[in-house]
Amino acid sequence: MKAIICREFKNYMKNPIYWIGILVLLISIYSGLSNYLDIHLFSGNQEIEQMEEVNLTDADVINGYIPTTTEEQLDIGLNNIKQIFIDSYDMTEQEAEQAIQEVKSQKLSVVGTIKCLEEEYQFYDGKAVFIEAEKKKATVDELNNYIKSRLSEHSYAYYFTKKFVDFTGLHIAFFSGILLAFLFIRDMKKDTYELLHTKPISAGNYVMGKYLGGIFPLSLAVLIIMIIFIILCQMNNLQTNILDTFSNMLIGTVLYVMPTVLIITGIYILISLLFRNPLPALPLILAYIVYSNMGSYDANGYYGFYGRILGMLFRFEGGFFETEPLPVFLLNQIALLIVTVLFISIGIWKWRKKRL
Repeated sequence: MKAIICREFKNYMKNPIYWIGILVLLISIYSGLSNYLDIHLFSGNQEIEQMEEVNLTDADVINGYIPTTTEEQLDIGLNNIKQIFIDSYDMTEQEAEQAIQEVKSQKLSVVGTIKCLEEEYQFYDGKAVFIEAEKKKATVDELNNYIKSRLSEHSYAYYFTKKFVDFTGLHIAFFSGILLAFLFIRDMKKDTYELLHTKPISAGNYVMGKYLGGIFPLSLAVLIIMIIFIILCQMNNLQTNILDTFSNMLIGTVLYVMPTVLIITGIYILISLLFRNPLPALPLILAYIVYSNMGSYDANGYYGFYGRILGMLFRFEGGFFETEPLPVFLLNQIALLIVTVLFISIGIWKWRKKRL
């Protein structure tokens, strides 16, 4: 088994696609995370005024926006709806104001307000209006107080790690899907395949050797990327403790990125040994990535990423300081490990069956 692992590891180290792929990943991940690496306390209102306008959906603290409270969201949303009533519903300002005050007097939640507007005023765009009202352009004091408040709960590295594993998990999934095609492509040639079954090596040693021979190079790629972003994260003035940076990034990578590597390698083991060809695994993995990355609607009709059953990706949407792990994530990661073990076991059985 050791000889197989060493051979595969050396093959990947000699493969230019491996190193070019890591470079492409670093550039792409940095492009997605560069704004978060620049988060800082603001020095004055002039700095905020000079910021480029962005789509409100994508706006974050780095663009001068902060989340609104429920009361602020209702107030901003209803004021915007009042203007819509005047512009599009042929209401006078007094009529629109009266309608809004009647809705406010009921002291409803955001969801309740949306339903009230639909039932009483046939206004069906409330959901979109209130989604936009979830953020507001803040003053320098509001921004700095918000940042300090969030940093009093967790370190900068804690929040940055969530965005790091979001981007890295998706990139590593594609990288693994392409790179692992090389793992079995030589062994599955007819003459080589038949010859391997005559060698005095057990099915378990062969399959585990191939599995770990794929895992180790991918783990090295993840480690290289993680170390580079640990350094970049530590360079931010909001982060001072290197041990905190390292522990957050390491734990996040192990919990969110490595299960993706493990399950994809397991799929390649299964498909390669069942079909004696690793290539059918590639479209299957691409479909799996799409499935894992798909959003859905919650009970209130809001679209977002809430996790997929046995999904290999966990996305951390929303503002930099507002991301939290999904409740199902731990059970899902355990389930992925169990499925991976199952795939390896089937691969061992298939290889042993051929020998018999």
